[in-house]
Amino acid sequence: MTNSYVPRLIILGCVCLAGLNLGTEARAQTPVDREVRQIVTFSSLPGQMSEALRIYRDEAIPIYRETEALISFRGFGERESPVPLDLMIVSAFNGMAGMDNAGTQQRKIAELRGTSIGAIYGRLGALTSGHTDQFIEMLPALGAGDASSTGLTAFVWYRLLPGRAGDFEYIIEHDLVPWEVDNVAGSATGRFLLSDGWDYLRMLAFDSLGDYQEYWSSAEADANHSLISRITVERREVLVSSMSDFSIR
Repeated sequence: MTNSYVPRLIILGCVCLAGLNLGTEARAQTPVDREVRQIVTFSSLPGQMSEALRIYRDEAIPIYRETEALISFRGFGERESPVPLDLMIVSAFNGMAGMDNAGTQQRKIAELRGTSIGAIYGRLGALTSGHTDQFIEMLPALGAGDASSTGLTAFVWYRLLPGRAGDFEYIIEHDLVPWEVDNVAGSATGRFLLSDGWDYLRMLAFDSLGDYQEYWSSAEADANHSLISRITVERREVLVSSMSDFSIR
């Protein structure tokens, strides 16, 4: 863990703590115009994940309940992943300015409670070996339904050939989304604003691992998926399961 990790985690806390309202029934996390999502993944030190989750629930969630500047919040646990991943947090805001507003709100709430976000996330940082932090601008037309509506969600990262973003978005909107209505429980697409070289992220909801396999088996025979493959330099996938007590709005 580098020396810069805990300060970055404190900044993360200003965003992720914004709006986890357990008193509000979770609604569909269907993308809306101007929505920006932050995708954060945590890797815990051996045997420390349960304590990290306890800190989230006992110390952070009371602050989340009082924060308003958040469209939605979802937490996911690793189901099957080729990269280190224990916990994924997906927070949605009205643009990146909404993240600023959320951070301001939660800092004030924490201060009134006699604590600070830095203290909470400093303790979390001591339990984790690292995290990734990415931002995507959601594209509502490039999906259908709620990609977190089931117990299993695939997150699929795409790195494209230069200059092919327009082709990618056109195929997703006009060809893949209509096809996916009959093949997935929900889908969503975002364009990266901040990442380590990835261009797009897609989220696909499945009812089971068997449905996930069937989707990609069917995709191999689908001409539009073949077009996507031809303009894709690299693709990465992880499978995660939704956490009901980390599902807000």
